[in-house]
Amino acid sequence: MLKPLVRHFASPAVFFALLISSQVFSSSAQAAEADSNLSARLVWSTLIALDNANRTGDYSILHALGAPGFQANNSVGSLYDTFREFRESRTDLGRAILVEPTYYLPRTADKEGLLRLRGGFETRPMAIRFDLLFQQVDGAWRIMALSVIEEASSNQRR
Repeated sequence: MLKPLVRHFASPAVFFALLISSQVFSSSAQAAEADSNLSARLVWSTLIALDNANRTGDYSILHALGAPGFQANNSVGSLYDTFREFRESRTDLGRAILVEPTYYLPRTADKEGLLRLRGGFETRPMAIRFDLLFQQVDGAWRIMALSVIEEASSNQRR
């Protein structure tokens, strides 16, 4: 099982990884049964939450929404430091809601019921790539792992 620490998404481009927990959409379905609409909502909601934290410089909400393990391992200050380059470069993750996500791997769930969504948004000139891991906590999908990069759209990922 993945620990609530930093997870890597290898890339020569700007890279940031973080494990956060954020309440998104409730679901009583098992991870393996997540449909494409739920998957897209989870991805969009996660990137918008991260974008808002980056725009305001206030990561206290992301911390407050974190799973207990996440909160124990990540302070508000460490979240602020983790996303410093995204914030300073003013990377606009909000543009992701304008297009459907493309998934590089099929939606998968491990034996603990963690849902993995890996893909990207083929925006131009820079694409957004993500690798997300969700866990159900009290009936709501919450982020267990988040890795996001921005790179040239011509760099196809899988």
